Amino acid sequence: MSSRHSQLHRTNFARYLPTLVFALALAGCGEKPAPPAAPPPAVTVIKLVPQTTPLSVDIVGEIKSLQEVELRPRVSGLILKQFFKPGQSVKVDEPLFLIDPRPYDEAVTNARANLAEAEANLARVRQDVERYQPLLKDNAIPRQTYDQTVAQEKQTQAVVDARRAGLEQARLERSYAEIRSPISGQIGLQQIEVGGLVSAGQTVMATVSTRDPVAVYFNIPETDYLAFSKRMQKLTQDQKKDESRPIELILADGSTYSLPGKFDFADRALNPATGTLSLRALFPNPNDLLRPGLSARVRIIHEVAENAILIPQKAVTEMLGKYFASVVGPDKKVEQRPIQPGQRVGELWVIESGLKAGETVIVDGLQKARPGMAVAPTLLPAGK
Repeated sequence: MSSRHSQLHRTNFARYLPTLVFALALAGCGEKPAPPAAPPPAVTVIKLVPQTTPLSVDIVGEIKSLQEVELRPRVSGLILKQFFKPGQSVKVDEPLFLIDPRPYDEAVTNARANLAEAEANLARVRQDVERYQPLLKDNAIPRQTYDQTVAQEKQTQAVVDARRAGLEQARLERSYAEIRSPISGQIGLQQIEVGGLVSAGQTVMATVSTRDPVAVYFNIPETDYLAFSKRMQKLTQDQKKDESRPIELILADGSTYSLPGKFDFADRALNPATGTLSLRALFPNPNDLLRPGLSARVRIIHEVAENAILIPQKAVTEMLGKYFASVVGPDKKVEQRPIQPGQRVGELWVIESGLKAGETVIVDGLQKARPGMAVAPTLLPAGK
């Protein structure tokens, strides 16, 4: 009996052994220490320092020549000669094309002959008038004969005047056979070759445009125009002279053109379809860098802000049309501050309200920094 009881005891022990081992394991786990708290997230911050900054607006502009003239002939005919190379500089009144002048030379010859004939007739009639006049006093000739001769003189004089005008017209048309440059500048590619037929007032032969200065045309919205006008009205005459600021040109590669421009023209009325006002600025172009058709932006400095607070655009968060910045307090905890941003200056944003000088704002690590959370800030050096 005792051996059977001993065997039964061992069987029961083996049956409950896994449960005992599991319970001991659980007891052992409960005795381990809690894991350490996670360190505060690292963020990059800047310290707000008031600064003086120019406020500007960039507007897409269109570069054009100040003067651009299409050469169209005033007379028709075949082109005999071309006196220029495409792209070269030309001076005012420099010959560019020659239209076959033979028909116009012939017209001048005919007009000259017709004038000579009329002048000969006039001389003959005048001789008759001079001969008849003393005879009239002695009643040697009828009064009617004298009056008819005087009338014939006036008629012949009118013919002379008309044929002299015809000669001048023929000479003028002959001069039109020589196409000359109306302005000094640069000529483009010829649109018709030597031997081609041109029609008066129809055919575009080439285009000449000025190069220095160039004109940049751009449009500003009605609201910007009103804001600028109101600001200028508040200034005295002396202040307006001081407030005259140059206009910059930003080229397609992002560089700033080295020479400033100035306003030259404002349209008399706003475009009702777009609600914009057309403006023009002139820029010196002594090195021919600026060419018509180049892409550019006009940068207008309309104000200089004193003691302005600026933060990078990436430090601003927008939610439901409202703007916020994350401020790190002296206790290194994050506060989400509502702000009112103003104008953008490059990659910076002028803050009109919500932040003040001396405060610390997060610029990197915003995703890890929640309101009320402690952070480990790293101050970004000024100007970075």
